[in-house]
Amino acid sequence: MALNYKIIFLLAINGYLFLTTHARPTLLEEVCNKTVNIGFCLNVFGSDPATRTASLPDLGQLAIAKATDRAVTTMKKSKTRSFFASDPKIRDALNECVHEYEAALAALRAAPDHLRKGRYADVYRHASQAAGEAIACQQGFLDRSVRSPLTRENLQLRDYCNIIEVIADASH
Repeated sequence: MALNYKIIFLLAINGYLFLTTHARPTLLEEVCNKTVNIGFCLNVFGSDPATRTASLPDLGQLAIAKATDRAVTTMKKSKTRSFFASDPKIRDALNECVHEYEAALAALRAAPDHLRKGRYADVYRHASQAAGEAIACQQGFLDRSVRSPLTRENLQLRDYCNIIEVIADASH
């Protein structure tokens, strides 16, 4: 009978330890839970095995790199589409987007150095500026009452920048 109690006790302790070790959110989950688009954050970063053990600055550098890649791709897409656009309203909006994405890229390219130096307020400011440029690009289409061919890209850059903002804020 005493053996049964010991087994039950060991099973209970083992179950408790299992629950407590697996119930803690990872750093990535903590960051993503503070973002505007949790699903986007987990989808983009959760598939990368390096993020499971990454530090906050490492996650920040990864987010900046992904945001920069998105901005470069979107700027190229804006240039190409503006060249072939037959509607002058769309062409003008796309040309504005090129300039806005140039500004977004300048902001994003300054962020890694600030992150390395621990200047988190500057990282936050640059991420916010880049997000603002993506929103301004989107607004240019709305102001002209035309459908944006860049909505998905603009929202993705905004979401990447929000992740950077959360990381910068958590790093203080």
